[in-house]
Amino acid sequence: MASPGAHPRSSSGPAFIGRVIEASARAFRVGCRLTADDIPAFGSFVQTARGETTIIGVIYDLVLQGDELTRMVALQEIPPQEIQQDMIENRNIPVQIGVLILGYLRERGTAYGIPPQPPALLEPVYACLPSQIHRFTERPDFLRTLVEAREASDDVVAAVIRTAAEARSGPARRDFVIQAGQELVRLLADEPIRLAQLLRRIRAAVEIGAPS
Repeated sequence: MASPGAHPRSSSGPAFIGRVIEASARAFRVGCRLTADDIPAFGSFVQTARGETTIIGVIYDLVLQGDELTRMVALQEIPPQEIQQDMIENRNIPVQIGVLILGYLRERGTAYGIPPQPPALLEPVYACLPSQIHRFTERPDFLRTLVEAREASDDVVAAVIRTAAEARSGPARRDFVIQAGQELVRLLADEPIRLAQLLRRIRAAVEIGAPS
């Protein structure tokens, strides 16, 4: 996977989301302004960079921040319907996104876990393409970091597995979910209650995300 680079948008490449505003070894936060329709979902895969290293993470937190106009409208006893609708559909909302780092890519290939350095501040952050998600999740090693992270709830784990499954089609989608379930059984062998609850969440998430 090539480094996203410094350009905010590309007509053929991954979609630009925002820029890094805070970073640690395990996670980082992204600041951006997005319309309601453009806000990424929990469990979405994103990418950023540190030098020649492409860092891969998943969204575990979303905070929509109100501003002066939002507060002014909210204080009205009955806000005009057209203003509410316009703010939802057309207005860019200040958003902070929490991203858990799952691994990174270099010329030698994919590594799972903490990268040598966190992403630089103001580094652009992009959505991952389905082909990139497929490649990064070919091995289930990313699941260990995910289930051990204090930042990610089991609902986020289920959402990540659904997103990775949706990057595949046909029998490959079902095969991936089975492989992920088997890896979770191995990782959570000492936590049977959590494992059972997580597998139920994954089953529900995958069924909801499946095409009708």
